[in-house]
Amino acid sequence: MTNHKHLRVVIEDIYANNNELTMDYEIRLINEFRYSNLYIPAKKDEFTLNFIIYEDEDLKLIPLFTDRYEFEKFFKNLDDIHLMQNSFELYQNIIKTSDFDGFILNPSSEKYVFTREFILDIKNIPKTNFYTTDTYTVDELKHLKSLKNESLERFMENPANIGDYEALFEEFTKSVLLTLMVSDIDLTSKARDGVISMMDSGPLAQMYTDNVGGVYATIFSGEDKMKFVESDKYKYSQVINLAMLVNFVLSEDMDGIVLNPGSDNVLIPRVTLLRYSLGFERFANDGKLSDSIYYMFPIE
Repeated sequence: MTNHKHLRVVIEDIYANNNELTMDYEIRLINEFRYSNLYIPAKKDEFTLNFIIYEDEDLKLIPLFTDRYEFEKFFKNLDDIHLMQNSFELYQNIIKTSDFDGFILNPSSEKYVFTREFILDIKNIPKTNFYTTDTYTVDELKHLKSLKNESLERFMENPANIGDYEALFEEFTKSVLLTLMVSDIDLTSKARDGVISMMDSGPLAQMYTDNVGGVYATIFSGEDKMKFVESDKYKYSQVINLAMLVNFVLSEDMDGIVLNPGSDNVLIPRVTLLRYSLGFERFANDGKLSDSIYYMFPIE
């Protein structure tokens, strides 16, 4: 369960700056808040759930929590109180359709107030649904995963391109990227024509993450790059919709992405993903890949 550590760090930095919200802090705060999935308490009254009101001087606020621990610090008696996790979009809609003055985050710790004006001024709400009925067939996915990303490979080979994220992301829009799925179980017997369907086998594999100095999702320019990853688990490749993956990384409070870990080791930190997140949605969102998360391929 995410604890929103990155959002909390921004708030700590604001407090350390005498609670002065500079432009840099404001951008960081907005970016983290937009991708948050905070928890809201509600009290059950017969068939309805009513938000709990927190009054601070003349303000009528709704408490939000970064995690269950913060929730339990504030509410000593949990009877009839339900905790629900939602995206920022829902919380903005609550403010739009009510007379609440805003939210207060972790009232037993940070006690940070997000005012009504601040919330309503936030634009460009991240996508929460990438589903489409027009998706690639399994055979098309098999073809895509075997394509060579020669332009991306040449780009990475040039030392002059280190740190040029804009150019790297432009290469991504022209590439078919993969992620590495790992499992404790050998799933090759479940493959049909070289494809493992997790709709049939169940969720028996998970994405490989790089955990050096944080938690990083991993992407690859080809299956050959996956062979450099040291793991005692069984390995499988999966074609990804990059926009979906970036959204997952940010909303799950991960630290970033590593491209080709074990070989090229191109680190893309969270702050950079946040800065370009809308670009990924617009230019790296192949909607036909929305079903690709259900299919894996034994690495050849």
